Order: sequence, then C-alpha cells, then structure tokens
Amino acid sequence: MKNRNLMKHLRPSGILRWSTFCILAGGSAALTSCDRGVRYVATEQDMAMAEVQTRVEKVDQQEATLKRGEVSNNFHLAKVGFYHAAAHQFFEHPYGFQQDGRWFVNGVWQDQEPLAGEQEATRPTPEALAQVDAALTQEQKTEEKTGGGQGFGMGNALMMYWLLAGNRGMFGSGAGFQQASGRAQNWQRGIESQRSAVGRHAAANPGYQKMVQQSRAAGTPIRPGQAVRGGFGSRSPGFSSGS
Repeated sequence: MKNRNLMKHLRPSGILRWSTFCILAGGSAALTSCDRGVRYVATEQDMAMAEVQTRVEKVDQQEATLKRGEVSNNFHLAKVGFYHAAAHQFFEHPYGFQQDGRWFVNGVWQDQEPLAGEQEATRPTPEALAQVDAALTQEQKTEEKTGGGQGFGMGNALMMYWLLAGNRGMFGSGAGFQQASGRAQNWQRGIESQRSAVGRHAAANPGYQKMVQQSRAAGTPIRPGQAVRGGFGSRSPGFSSGS
C-alpha cells in the first residue's frame, strides 16, 4: 500500500523525483535496481589516466625483482626488448611469439610451441646489461634535449637504473649509469606524482575504476564514449593516491 501511495507522486508535477523514490520505496533491493541504471561514460581524461595507471603499476610490480638484479621472463623494456629468462638476453620478439607456424624462443625460431608454465626470473648476461646501459644513456641524452618527460619515459629509465644497480660489477658501466644515479630520485618523485594524479582522478570520478576493471577484463583499452553501469562509489583495493 505504501509503495502505491508513493507511485502516484512520480508524475512531472509530483513531489518526488525517481532518485528520491529509490531511497524511500524499497530498501536495499530498490537501491540495487537504481544503482544498476547509473551510467558512467569514459572521457579523454579517463583514457589518459588509465594509461598512466598502467605504467605506474608496471613499475610497482617489477621493482623488487629488478632491484635484485633479475628480470622476469617476457618482461619488456622499451628500447631494449623482451627478456627471455632461460637465454638471459633481450630480443626483438616476445618469448613464444608465433609467426608463419613457428615460435620464437630464447632467440631462435623453432617448429614446436614452447611448453606453458612460468619461468623464474634470471640475471641478464653482461652483454644484455650493456644493452640496458646504452639505452639508459641514450634516454638521458633525449631528456636533456627535450627538457625531460619525453622519450620512453622516466618509469622505464628508473627500471633500467634499478636493474643495472642490482648488477654492479657485472658490466662496464660508463658515465650514463653514473649520471643516472643522481637522477633516480627525481624519477621516483615523478612516479609518485603520477600515482597521486591517478588517485585524485579516481576519487573525483566514482565510475573510473569500474571502467578500468571492465577494460582489463575485456582485454581492450578504454575509449572515450564507452559506458559502464552501476557499482560506483568504491575505490580500487590496489591503488593508492599517495601523499
């Protein structure tokens, strides 16, 4: 009887709007129904923030391994390549890359698909570390020419520095690595600044993390104009806005 009395007021000139009715009319069931009707539409800023979040998370996930002087199988460092743990080297193609009925494994093409299974992280060869050192040196030259924030990013530079620092004495480090020692703290601050920017955006846009979760589940990037329904108001459990 109570719900029927409320329904008569839901005309344009009535005293209740639909959102108010949701709160008053049906308890938790009505709230769930109303929530499902809410749409969050992705913007250009959502797309940009999602890309930044992915880069920051990549740095976070690899920090401990790289600081030990090791690299995970198939980990990609821009301007260096994909790491094949069993070969202790970086290559152009990912481990297990398929082309024309053959697979690229540990630097060679083979007719058999490699066995599934996770390989342990390993320490690169001195030659591979020299590749990383050369890429890090070049990145710093690019940074000097552009005033910073360009090239393939401070996140990649920081990860390369961590890897080289974890392998001191294993390669012939030059001025590039020594120069990076003085810049690493600034790169770290830059990552923290990006983390904070994503956290602030997520707090101000309740549907953002829901959009990120949907995008990752589907394996597709966020595009402006995409919509997601319901489930807003909660924060991602694994991402902090920082200080």
